Amino acid sequence: MKKTTILLILIVFWIAGIHAQNLDDDLPIKVGTFKQQIHRPFTAEQGLPANEVHRIYMDEQGRIVAETAAGSAVYEDQSWKAISGSAESESALDDKQLAAIRQIVSPEPQIRQIAEHQGEFAVAARSGLWLGNGSTWQLALPQQGDIRWAPKDVRAVAYDTGGRLWFAAPQGVGCRTLDGKWSLYTGANGLPYNDFTCIATGPNSIWFGTTNGAIRYADGEWSFRQGRRWLLDNHINDIAVDGQGNAWIATAKGVSCLAFRDMTLAKKAAFYESEIEKYHLRTRLGYVNQARLAVPGNKSTAVAFNSENGGHSNGLYLGAVSLGYAATGNPKFKQDAKRAFRALAFLSEVTQGGSHPAPKGFIARSVRPTSGPDPNPERGREYNLRRNQSDTLWKLIEPRWPVDETGEWYWYNDSSSDELDGHFFGYAIYFDRVCSTRAEKAEVETVVRRVMDHIIENDYTQVDHDGLPTRWGHFSPDDLNRNPAWVVERGLNSYSILTYLAITYHITGDPRYRQEYMRLALDKGYGMNGMTQPRDMSGPGSHGQPDDMMAFMNYYHLIRYETDPRLLSMYYHAIRRHWQIERYERHSFENFVYAACCMNKVRTDQWGETLLTPPKENILESIETLKRYPLDLIDWPMSHAHRIDMVPLQDHLGHSPGAAGHGLDDYVFPIDEGHEIYWDRDFYELTNHQDGTVLRYGFHYMLAYYMGLVHGFISE
Repeated sequence: MKKTTILLILIVFWIAGIHAQNLDDDLPIKVGTFKQQIHRPFTAEQGLPANEVHRIYMDEQGRIVAETAAGSAVYEDQSWKAISGSAESESALDDKQLAAIRQIVSPEPQIRQIAEHQGEFAVAARSGLWLGNGSTWQLALPQQGDIRWAPKDVRAVAYDTGGRLWFAAPQGVGCRTLDGKWSLYTGANGLPYNDFTCIATGPNSIWFGTTNGAIRYADGEWSFRQGRRWLLDNHINDIAVDGQGNAWIATAKGVSCLAFRDMTLAKKAAFYESEIEKYHLRTRLGYVNQARLAVPGNKSTAVAFNSENGGHSNGLYLGAVSLGYAATGNPKFKQDAKRAFRALAFLSEVTQGGSHPAPKGFIARSVRPTSGPDPNPERGREYNLRRNQSDTLWKLIEPRWPVDETGEWYWYNDSSSDELDGHFFGYAIYFDRVCSTRAEKAEVETVVRRVMDHIIENDYTQVDHDGLPTRWGHFSPDDLNRNPAWVVERGLNSYSILTYLAITYHITGDPRYRQEYMRLALDKGYGMNGMTQPRDMSGPGSHGQPDDMMAFMNYYHLIRYETDPRLLSMYYHAIRRHWQIERYERHSFENFVYAACCMNKVRTDQWGETLLTPPKENILESIETLKRYPLDLIDWPMSHAHRIDMVPLQDHLGHSPGAAGHGLDDYVFPIDEGHEIYWDRDFYELTNHQDGTVLRYGFHYMLAYYMGLVHGFISE
């Protein structure tokens, strides 16, 4: 029995070893050109007679015609032109045949749709799906295996370009092939929704309109379009598909054209970079921030606005452009990285001096020029007292925006571990991938010493201008190991401070940072603290998405810089456990971090060896997310709450009933179907109530994409 067990174990490891070797052999995965879907909205401002569009179709000349409440228009030469007259009848039946079928489906007075193919007519009616030749008719009873339908309230019917018959009803979607075999689709088969309004067929795809979104079926896959990113209105009146496969969708608020554009990952990265230059740079130092739109959806009204987590986001941006420079050698990225580094470093300089100086090395969350409005009234005593009443941990400190010694800047205090995670993440990648001269490296060394020494000298806390610790800047053993208030943060903050020390030692070479690192990691148990992150213990969908992102930011350097086998074993356990939960989010950045840290690695413990190499499908999922990452990064409202292919999350995961869910495959819905594009909010949340007035930046895509290039996971 023992020999058999040993043999089975050896076979498992041998197979896993082949798997790891095969993945390594397959890398990099060449992506090439793919089809990027975009939304082109048309309203009366673009020439439609009216926004209310009842019907849309393709005429005999291949032009798209829209029938509106104020007349018809044809799309020709990239513009809409009004035309007179009404469209031809869709029915191929003569009046006598129509009268006959109306009598058969009585008492249904209205035939919803009629389709014809090679002499067969299919009729969608409330009483069911009728098939006939114009004179004889029968009610269709589709059957697939043991499943048999008698569909009622059939909303639409169509034959596709291959002659297959499709119908849509509240029961679901049915498809009959040329040999008479039926396939029946419901939410259990991936159908997103079932309150149908229409069907349209096109090259290699079929589209379904519903009362709350549009559905595309192609290559055996369902995709869903809902919300203003993709549709002017969610109630679909009609759809037409042109010869290129673009869907023209009629709604009460205009026409939405869902078109396809040839794209590469590199072109997409270049697009986001250009958008940052246009809309997202703030102050003369060039901080990258979100932009507020004075008119929802109108990017020409964009103005970048201050973020209270400016250090965190600009650290990620610094990492993105630094990896971009390493991957491409483009000198523009080096310029961007230098600008971002200087802006980030300034946050630990601006706090010195002025009327409320902070201890040396304390970092500001953000800065605002004093030439603008004073931000203190909106964060004054009354505001702080209100926050403290509802949140006893809220720090009572004034002013929250002191003025620096030059009088040019307000700086925001009460900095957090989030800020430090962003700073050190960006500094390390910039140092490794961009800095080539001793002078460039010395600049980084000065900054990380200044910030790290502040934390060490203040008993592993961040101390503000009032001489007291900030609310979230706690890393001391007394707090993390013995204070119940920090149980939830223990794992993340333990690995955060170890990461800061590891990066500082890597950059400076000063052994005292390594000594402090080893003391915390082994003597104080920080290495073990992070082996289980309390926030993710409930499994996929648990709260704490920003914390998950920061944990992987820390793993990236903590593991790759470490050489001690004891600590590596702890870190490998932590990242593998964490990644096994996070992988269901289709998270390109976290997947690439895991692969960068664990490719061809083995962890050994008392139970044996664990091969850490991720499966190939994990890399493919990450590439698919990058391909589907939307070009429109405006915060639009959307909802998955009505989807019938959604599995709700249970209450024990920290969500209220009906608030969160995922797809049938246990993964979150694809990134172009959801609201979360930053990987810092809840992927499982079903509804987003944004109003289209915030334009988000695309450097999260850039960060993942260039990391994939640098580490050899993908290529163009």
